[in-house]
Amino acid sequence: MKILIINNETKHLGELQELLKKHEVSVVEFSALQNTDPDYFNAIVLSGGSMFPVLGNEEKLLRETNLVLNTPKPIFGICFGFELIAHLFGAELEAMSAKENGILEINVTEPSDLFLDIKNFQVYEAHRFVVKELPNSLVSLAESKDGIEAFRHKEKEIYAVQFHPEMFPDKTAGKDIFENFLKLVEEK
Repeated sequence: MKILIINNETKHLGELQELLKKHEVSVVEFSALQNTDPDYFNAIVLSGGSMFPVLGNEEKLLRETNLVLNTPKPIFGICFGFELIAHLFGAELEAMSAKENGILEINVTEPSDLFLDIKNFQVYEAHRFVVKELPNSLVSLAESKDGIEAFRHKEKEIYAVQFHPEMFPDKTAGKDIFENFLKLVEEK
């Protein structure tokens, strides 16, 4: 499978590439998307990123925004990618009083092929913003004490998670969740 990782200046690119090592992976910086043809890929992953927030940087993210809104390819957003997708479809991003950083318990709220038989699980979190409500075009799949942790788009093949499935994949449910997304892509 051919996977495009859009690197939003993540600190965890190596871990993400390791998680996808069975696949043909191309990494493109978010600022260099104009030279990338998304039609070549089976799926697109929007990485996390901690260099700048989504809010106030919409102009900088215009190419990535256009790709998310216009490609028919399956998309998986991680942390910053989750926040970007949520924002693009009308969700409000709320700044947290303190950065969430560490292992967190997540509860599945809606059955989904992304989680299969998983009901409650642990994942690694590292973020400063939270989404508490989604617009009608997005469906909440999982929540934590902080807010919404995973969603899918009602009509497009877009999934997003606030957590980092690439971090501590053998100690958390992250690896299984990511593999479930890739199975959905393969079945397409």
